[in-house]
Amino acid sequence: MSKSPLRLVMLRYLLIGAAMPIGYATAALLLAIAAFSQTQPPLDAMSTQPAPTVMPLAKPALAGPLGRAKSWGYQLQAPDPVRLANAPHDVLVIDYSRNGQADAAFTLADLNQMKTRRDGTQRIVLAYLSIGEAEEYRFYWKRSYGWLWGLLAPSWRGPHNAEWAGNYGVRYWEQAWADIIFDKPGSYVEQIIAAGFDGVYLDKIDEFADMEKQRPSAKADMISFVSRLAAKGRALKPGFFIVPQNGDELLADSGYRSVIDAIAKESLLFGEEGEGIENADAISAPRIARLKQLTAEGKPVFAVEYLDRAAQISSARATLEAMGFVPHFASKALDHMRFGDLPEVGEALRQP
Repeated sequence: MSKSPLRLVMLRYLLIGAAMPIGYATAALLLAIAAFSQTQPPLDAMSTQPAPTVMPLAKPALAGPLGRAKSWGYQLQAPDPVRLANAPHDVLVIDYSRNGQADAAFTLADLNQMKTRRDGTQRIVLAYLSIGEAEEYRFYWKRSYGWLWGLLAPSWRGPHNAEWAGNYGVRYWEQAWADIIFDKPGSYVEQIIAAGFDGVYLDKIDEFADMEKQRPSAKADMISFVSRLAAKGRALKPGFFIVPQNGDELLADSGYRSVIDAIAKESLLFGEEGEGIENADAISAPRIARLKQLTAEGKPVFAVEYLDRAAQISSARATLEAMGFVPHFASKALDHMRFGDLPEVGEALRQP
C-alpha cells in the first residue's frame, strides 16, 4: 500500500520530534502541517478534477468475405434472377430452384447473373437447404412415403410438422439421410455446387431440440452432421460457406463454431410470442449472448426480423447494428426480397 503525503509528514514528525522537547516537537508538527497544506490543491479544486476518459469497447473486426457484408437479402419462393441481379445486398439467400423442384433448378448462368452487380462487382449467393426436415416437393421424396399412414416411408422420416404442411422431421443421424444431402454422388450439396452457389444456408438446425426426446445424443449428432457436410462441400469446392440458421445453442461447442462461417438468426427481437410483439429480455438476452460468441471470433451474425411497421423496423435495425449484427427485414412468407427495410409493392403484409 502506498503512503499518502500527510502520512509521510506525520512519520517525519515522529522521527524528528521524538528527539525534541515537547514544546519544540509541537512547533515542528505545526510547521510541517503548514508546509504540507501549501503544496496541496484546495479540496474543492481536487473534487473538480476531470475523471479519466473510459474508451468504449470496439466491436470485434469480422473476417472474410461474409464478415465484410453490410447487408443481405432472403427469398425462398419464386426468386427471379433478373430482379435479384439488381438487389443492393452483399449476400443473397435463395432456394436452389425457382419452385423448389429439380426441374426448375437454377443454372450456372442464372447464378452468374445474380452474383454480378450492376457495377460489375461480385456478391455471395447461398442456397437454402433444410437438413432437419424433409419436404414433400423435393427431388428425394417419393409419393409412396405417404401411403398407408407412412408405413412405406424410410426410417429417417420423422413426425409431420403440423405448422408446415408437407414437412417432416428427419432422423438426421441415419446414414441414408446423409447420403441424400451430401454423402453420395448426385447429392443435394453436389447439385448446389454444380449450379454455382457459394455455400449453403442450413435450416432446421434446431431440430435437435425435438429429437432429443427420442435420442439423447441429438445435439452432438447435429454438430457431427454439419461438420461432415462442411468437409464434403469444401472438398468439392474450396471456400464453400456454411451458414446455419438458428440452433444457436450449438455455439457453446468450439468445434462447431470453427466449422461454420457465420450464423443466421430469425426473430431475435420480435415475434416469439406473436407477430410484431417484442420478445422479453428473458428470451432474447441469452440468445444474444450466445451469438456474440461468434462475433467475438470474427464471424458475422445475420439477423432476419419479420416486421412491417416502420417504427419497429427502425428500432430493430438500430439495436441489431449496435450489437454488430447484419439485419434484414422480410415478410414471413419469404416470397419477395426487400431491397430496403420497408415493405414493397406486391408484398403480402401480415400486420394491419
